[in-house]
Amino acid sequence: MEEIIESTPINNKTNDVAFKGKGFELLGIYIINWLLICITLGLYYPWARVTKLRFVYQNTLLNNTGFVFTGNGKELFKGFIRFYLVLAFIISINIFATTTASIEIYSIVKFLTLIFFLIIVPLAIHGALRYRLSRTNWRGIHLGYRGDRIRLLWDFCIGYFLISFTFGIYTSWFVNNIRKYIFQNLRFGNVYFGYDGKGIDLFLINIKGIIFSILTLGIYYFWYRAEYIRYFAKHIYIKQFENTVYVNAEYKGSSLFMLHLVNFIILLFTLGLGYAFTEIRTIKFIINNLTIPSEINLDAIDQTEDDYSDAIGEDIVDFFDLGIA
Repeated sequence: MEEIIESTPINNKTNDVAFKGKGFELLGIYIINWLLICITLGLYYPWARVTKLRFVYQNTLLNNTGFVFTGNGKELFKGFIRFYLVLAFIISINIFATTTASIEIYSIVKFLTLIFFLIIVPLAIHGALRYRLSRTNWRGIHLGYRGDRIRLLWDFCIGYFLISFTFGIYTSWFVNNIRKYIFQNLRFGNVYFGYDGKGIDLFLINIKGIIFSILTLGIYYFWYRAEYIRYFAKHIYIKQFENTVYVNAEYKGSSLFMLHLVNFIILLFTLGLGYAFTEIRTIKFIINNLTIPSEINLDAIDQTEDDYSDAIGEDIVDFFDLGIA
């Protein structure tokens, strides 16, 4: 692999990343979405998801210019229907297997259901990344994902096996390898991404986090999570022409602790109605603590990516809450 040298900016300027969304705006979107979902017996859900995505993207600013999500409810609705038809079929055969007197049929159905869900997760991640990024642009420049679904599925299958074989110890290496594969296939016009974190580093962070969280009765957990997120973010690099730079990330345990504490108080005293405000605060915490060094010339980005209209992965990812925001 090409040696990557973290560049030092000639000046203090950076490409600023910020989130400017407001809680009342998101609350209004949630209220309208909830009403329309109830009126349409859930069929409005894909359009509701698009409305929220557009709000989040347009309020995520890179050098004071928001991102644009051009996906639409019709595209998500097609994936929504296909996924839930398959899910209904899986649930139906499981109900049948539960009521049958044959232990062989029951065991086979349960095994095949497990295999189905193990396979569907990497395929959903692949599909969601292709669709979401192809429908996202900044100043007209599309993002893109060039990964191969079979390769990602293979990496997941090997990872599942090694996690089981090592009783969970391999999890840190598995997560690290999946991140590395995904990031090396991300594109922002002619800008390339990569990730060079190491599984052993994540493993040590996790072990230290678990031990100290137990010893401090959970208090250290916030410092552990901040270190984990900071490590992940700081090992993302961006390459344009001959310049290769790392993302700057400033996540502190004390800040994460206060974020969760205030979020809890908001939810407690609003009986959950303040969820939109806590979500805005969390997004701001994640985005506003990131900066991109000025060596990346955003004015020199050229269009290289194509559209991709199959949104079924988007619906599956959302159903399982797999964290692709």
